[in-house]
Amino acid sequence: MNTIFKHKILAGAMLCGALFVASSCDDSEGLKVTPEVPYADKTLYEVITSDPELTDFVEVLNSCGEHCADSLFNKSRVYTVWAPKNGTFDKDAIIAQAADDREFVFKSFIKAHVANHLHAANGKLEKNKILLLNDKVVEFNGYRSEDGASYTFDGVELDETNIRVKNGILHKLFSPAEYKYNIWEYLKLAEGVDSVANYLYSFDKTEFDESKSIMGPIVNGEQTYLDSVFVTSNKLLNVWDGVGLLDDEDSTYTVYVPTNEIWNEVKELTYRHFNFNKLSNPINVTSEERDSLREHYARINILKYMTYSDNEQIYVDSPDSVMPAWRGQSVFVDRAQFIKSQLEECVVFEKKLSNGTFKIVNKFPYNQFELWHDTIKVEGEDQNMGTLGSYPTISVTKDDLAKDSTLIGTKISGGAYLQCLSQRNSVNLKYRLPDALSASYKLAVVAVPRGFPATHKDDALSVLLMMTLQQKILKDSTEITETLRTFEAATDPTKIDTVYLADEDGNPAVINIPRCEYYRTFNPQDYALELLLSTRKSGAAHRDPSICIDEIILIPVKDAEE
Repeated sequence: MNTIFKHKILAGAMLCGALFVASSCDDSEGLKVTPEVPYADKTLYEVITSDPELTDFVEVLNSCGEHCADSLFNKSRVYTVWAPKNGTFDKDAIIAQAADDREFVFKSFIKAHVANHLHAANGKLEKNKILLLNDKVVEFNGYRSEDGASYTFDGVELDETNIRVKNGILHKLFSPAEYKYNIWEYLKLAEGVDSVANYLYSFDKTEFDESKSIMGPIVNGEQTYLDSVFVTSNKLLNVWDGVGLLDDEDSTYTVYVPTNEIWNEVKELTYRHFNFNKLSNPINVTSEERDSLREHYARINILKYMTYSDNEQIYVDSPDSVMPAWRGQSVFVDRAQFIKSQLEECVVFEKKLSNGTFKIVNKFPYNQFELWHDTIKVEGEDQNMGTLGSYPTISVTKDDLAKDSTLIGTKISGGAYLQCLSQRNSVNLKYRLPDALSASYKLAVVAVPRGFPATHKDDALSVLLMMTLQQKILKDSTEITETLRTFEAATDPTKIDTVYLADEDGNPAVINIPRCEYYRTFNPQDYALELLLSTRKSGAAHRDPSICIDEIILIPVKDAEE
């Protein structure tokens, strides 16, 4: 998101219009600029810069750059300014800050005291909300009576009111209003969470904005600028593969930020699971890129469920649950939900900010299976991930499932399966398994009974299935294939059967995949983990080499060393 000069045209216009009606229509008679008004022919900028009580405010404005005053006051708009008087703030400290980040000072100090439209201190104002130029909302309240007047701007008392000029109104404050940080701004200020802040802010990208810069003369054939403006964006400030619009004043979030200690503790585990090394595919990824991939995925998977949009909680299944803002590739389908009380139990610090609530947790409220150690599924009929040849895909309806009493209430994944019929001695298939981590899994193949849907269960046939899990690696610059596990078993002919790679006793075996290949690409050739499926004829009369495959599943389990 663009972090400076952001104008929400529609929402801003609607809100400002509402505020204008609420605060100024009834006072229109008192706002008329007549020849008797001392500053009827002067602009706000002229009045402010010539006022001896506002020289500190003007110096801060000038320290922000020529483009700031130009963009703020040299336009055909009507403004209201609440300017703090001299000696009520540390001018030198703010000017020093502007030397490092003048755009932030312009936003947090100057724009924090200016609003569009006319906002007069007339009559009684109660819970009167003002949208400022920095997109923050404050209250401008008070009353005027025969005994005098008392008005406050964001809780700060006004010293002088309703100085009317050609393009607006000027009020003077006894002190500046306190700037209200949003979550994104506060993240870099909060104590004990700089590991998270440094990582997220490392995605900041600052670029020169010619349209907002003030051009100077052409020198030696090159354009110079009297005042250069740079705009900062961050790709993680989005609502898809990101932490949400944490810099947006129109959004409301609750965030649970882990302390540095928790960050380092969990990172040790993610590092093991995102072990990209020189033997991993694809071949064209350099060792430096592998290190970068590991650094990125090991960190982002700790934080992707840190943020919760308060507005989206209407979609949760129960009032006790909360839904993270991170969407990934889905919108509202299969998004994770967590028990809110479990998150709240870990909170050790809480602060209300301008666009939500900032919370620090000293215990990680999630586990690896909720965050990154996901179940991996490949549909049996997937032509991209499987070498399927000419075998047909069979679509399945609810009526089909109802035809066989043994299958009522079951579900075919994806509504289809692969049917491999063969009159030969065997069937051979190969599937790529995407995005596997360097972690532990159980491997299963979901087989549909041969002859399904059958009018009689005796028509269904068992299949003798052999599964081999293997991984392509580079060794001495040569690609070789290593076998990780092999298993052979017969399917159950009476039901949709989940067949596992098994140990010597026939129990589901835990497979340790040594190398991570979590690339998130759409090219199957990038994945080196493969499952070979083969069938063969058996002496048993009820078996043949044909097979029907619904899906292949890698089921995550806890690592032995954990």
